[in-house]
Amino acid sequence: MTEYRLNKAERTPIAINNVARTVTRNGKSIVTYGNTIRLVPREVYETDDVAMIDFFKSYKRKARYNRELEEALKLNSVPYEVKVCRSCGGIRKEISYNVVEVIEE
Repeated sequence: MTEYRLNKAERTPIAINNVARTVTRNGKSIVTYGNTIRLVPREVYETDDVAMIDFFKSYKRKARYNRELEEALKLNSVPYEVKVCRSCGGIRKEISYNVVEVIEE
């Protein structure tokens, strides 16, 4: 079993749409999307589903940049990336970070 949870910087529950899941139909494993999962801060969840784990590892949230968010991500050791808008000359900034932390043993 692999455990996962919201990153430590998140303070409110988050619903994640189009989560990948593996289902078995007619003896074949098929990855489906369209599932919605609601995660609550500080709760740990478990799964065996490799497709779901891979989805969570690659799932990133993009938000308008603000200093408080960046400081919270730094404080909680959450990987993030600040991107500037090339078309407007860097006036707008965006921050991209992993919402779900996958805990592998």
